[in-house]
Amino acid sequence: MQGQIDSSLLDKIKSSVTETINYDKNDFKSDSQFWTMCEDEDGLLIFGNNEGIIVFDGEYWKKILLPNNSSVRSLMVDDNGTVWVGGYNELGVLKKDFHGDYNYVSLVNELHLEGTNLENNWQIHSFNGKVVYRSFRELLVIVGKSVTHFKANQAFLYSKEIGDNLIVQDANTGVYLLNKEANRITLVFAPDSYENEVISAVFKVNDQEVFLVTKEGNIFLANLITKKIIKKIELFEKGHIDPINCGIQKNDSTFLLGTLSSKIIELRKDGSTQRSNISFSNIKNTAIHNFYKLKSNNIWVLHNNGVSCLNFNSQYSNLFDNASVYDILIENKTIYLATNEGVYYLNGFDTSVFKINLIEDLPGQAWSLNKVDDDIIVGHNDGLFVLGNNKLKPVYDNRTGFWKITPIKSKRNLFLASSYNGLFLLAKEQSNWVLKHKIDGFDESTRDIIEAEDPNTYWICHGYKGVYKVLINSDFTRVESVEHFTTNNGFKSPFNINVVNYNGRIVFTTNNGIYIFDKDSKTFIPDDILNKILDPTKNTRKLLYTKEKTWFVQDDEAGYFLNDDENKQFVTLPFLNLKGSFNKGMECVLPYRNYVFFGSSKGMFLYDINNNNNQKAYTVFNNISYIKDQIKNFAPINSDGNIEFPNDSDILRFEFSAPKISPYNDVQYSYFLDGLDYGWSEWVSLPFKEYTKLRHGKYVFKVKSKSNTGIDGEEITYAFTILPTWYQTNFAFFIYIISFFVLTYFVYRLILKKIEGEKRKTKLETLKDQKLVKLELEQLKLSIEQQKIKEDKDHLEMDLIDKSKELANYTLLLSKRKEAFLELSNDLKQLKELVKSSESKNKIIQIFKKLNQNKIGDKYLEIFDVNFERVHTNFFMDLKQIDASFSQRELRLCALIKMNLTNKEISHILNISTRGVETARYRIRKKLNLPASESLTLFLENLSLQDLK
Repeated sequence: MQGQIDSSLLDKIKSSVTETINYDKNDFKSDSQFWTMCEDEDGLLIFGNNEGIIVFDGEYWKKILLPNNSSVRSLMVDDNGTVWVGGYNELGVLKKDFHGDYNYVSLVNELHLEGTNLENNWQIHSFNGKVVYRSFRELLVIVGKSVTHFKANQAFLYSKEIGDNLIVQDANTGVYLLNKEANRITLVFAPDSYENEVISAVFKVNDQEVFLVTKEGNIFLANLITKKIIKKIELFEKGHIDPINCGIQKNDSTFLLGTLSSKIIELRKDGSTQRSNISFSNIKNTAIHNFYKLKSNNIWVLHNNGVSCLNFNSQYSNLFDNASVYDILIENKTIYLATNEGVYYLNGFDTSVFKINLIEDLPGQAWSLNKVDDDIIVGHNDGLFVLGNNKLKPVYDNRTGFWKITPIKSKRNLFLASSYNGLFLLAKEQSNWVLKHKIDGFDESTRDIIEAEDPNTYWICHGYKGVYKVLINSDFTRVESVEHFTTNNGFKSPFNINVVNYNGRIVFTTNNGIYIFDKDSKTFIPDDILNKILDPTKNTRKLLYTKEKTWFVQDDEAGYFLNDDENKQFVTLPFLNLKGSFNKGMECVLPYRNYVFFGSSKGMFLYDINNNNNQKAYTVFNNISYIKDQIKNFAPINSDGNIEFPNDSDILRFEFSAPKISPYNDVQYSYFLDGLDYGWSEWVSLPFKEYTKLRHGKYVFKVKSKSNTGIDGEEITYAFTILPTWYQTNFAFFIYIISFFVLTYFVYRLILKKIEGEKRKTKLETLKDQKLVKLELEQLKLSIEQQKIKEDKDHLEMDLIDKSKELANYTLLLSKRKEAFLELSNDLKQLKELVKSSESKNKIIQIFKKLNQNKIGDKYLEIFDVNFERVHTNFFMDLKQIDASFSQRELRLCALIKMNLTNKEISHILNISTRGVETARYRIRKKLNLPASESLTLFLENLSLQDLK
């Protein structure tokens, strides 16, 4: 609900709360103490930390160590964009390599300062084209490669550039000025003029005067021309001193002082101070080491436990974050909030003392705030209450929850009170509020209610049961009729239906678009006007028509469009940070002129609609790398179109950020690889993009950024080439073309040759067929001749076998006759011994002589050998070739074995025992190297057949 709001008050409210962004060790992964910082030309933030230098691009924190690993106490960017660094016994500059990474370059040797005890360099100044380092011991004025030393009398405690002079405090000796030429240092203020206190900040008041702020909390107004100095302000009472460590000028009229234990004190030029600014309440640490003001006017706070950013350029302010906000009412320079913890009120904006207060009498869920005349009616979980002078008075004792009240147009001072279980009649009688009675006949929850066109008729939407049309009698005591509408009446679902008066028309928002009621058919039909503007596939949960704009919350995303805009372009980017935080069904939107208030589960936000954030912002590349053979390689960060990557790169990675946008806003990126992608990607929050196994060719990678408050970062491009492999080069393709034509020619020649060859082949085949016919005839003749030869051979073999058998039989016969002669001879010898007569003996002797004359000796064996060799040509010779030691007797035995005679028959022929035959056979087998498994007879027979062949 909206009351009269003063525009200047809104400006003061918006500026009274500053967004604070805190970072701790979990973010920057380094020591928690920070001492100094600066901003380079690209908007990268560079911090001095106990562990070295830390660079922050808005997405990534990167650490750079000094050669001696000392802490960094001072940083400065000169007019040329050079970043100067001061540490303990170390000074130098930061330089970017072609990969885009900062590297520290020491100047100690170049300036011939090696071996010099520089101690900590606490401050660096860019002073009239010179660089001035301040340590406790001395000032170092650097011009090119030359250094001028100004030694301290005791210790240089503080220094600050003011116009054409550099103010320097020397402990116990006074405040000095280093002149423009940096060749002379002169005393301007004696130590007793500022009570010999330690100066911690100097602010320029005008061309002649400055504020000297001391650590003890005294502020002196000093005139650099007249050299007069007076004490202007004492920040602390005696006995309570909170040392002031640093200071910075916030704007033309306000300075900020950082203290040891009470965070930040605001000091104005008029001498007034503010120590309880809610803007600084979110800074996590009270010990402030230093400030730094960016070109965007945002201020970074360096403290004992990290860093914090005060974002003065935010399009919105989170004025309240103590509870979920369901309704907002502004009255008499006070903002009232209905929350889940009760009713809060915010005031003090006009005095710059911003306070948040809770009305203690009524804790618990408050739903609505309704302004009626001079009263504020609170709809609460415990009933209805009247709020006056920040005190609550119950309207009704019964602890029944009420959503809100709705005025009855036809009845002055009468209202419908919407409760958890129906409607009540609420009346204002003079100055008192009275809950008359419950209206009988309807007991459903009436949170969402609006008066219909018919008298005493109301539309009531239930979150789960659809829509009711309720007719109440004239005295508002009971409901006369109730019409219930669900899916049978045009709705696709009975859930999440809300009723809204949109520019005089009653419309119903649903999960499936916006509907209107058709009286003729008594059904709900889609509203063609609003469904063309708002996406009917989304749930429009809030719809608020104002003179110039229509505000909406659609699928938990807030925005507006101009009523006179024919294209109805949505403005949603400034409010994206609220997405997902609205109280479903109880979305709170309160627009006024150039501002709008939102109530959400995160609290209350105030947006400046006219703050278009036209600040210059851009996207930058932080790192470009590729992986080849599992090794990460870095590429130049600036592309001139000649950057080349190897063909076999596995992953190509681009890292980018928007330093001017992040970290003050959530940033999203969209990218496009010309040569691969067909269009820009969806907006994503990841600050990098990787491509794998890109084909060879020319590409241009493009990336742009935007914030959730509408700031656009300029597009940046990077042209590069993926080199082809040797077989993908132009020369290779030239070789391929030449090879193709050569191959084509050779194929042509080969085909011609093949045709000629086929012709020759046909002729040769013809001749071959003729030759084959002749050859077949010759082979037929040869076959006949071979058949005849075979028959002759078989005949010879049979004849040979027969002759062998005859020879064997004859030899055996001679052997047996020899035995018979021997036996007869033996018998005659025995008979001779038996006879007695000489005549008989003589006769036996004669017989014996005749036998001897016809005795059969071994001659027949020689005959056998000769005849056997005739039959079996070269048989004995072959045996001799196998083993030359064969004796004649062994050769004869082999011949007898070949003739297949038994051992007994052989023993008769050779006149040896059977045992002797076996022994001889064994010796022959050994000479022939025959295994036991092989037949000696078969071997000798085959030997004979080989002879025949």
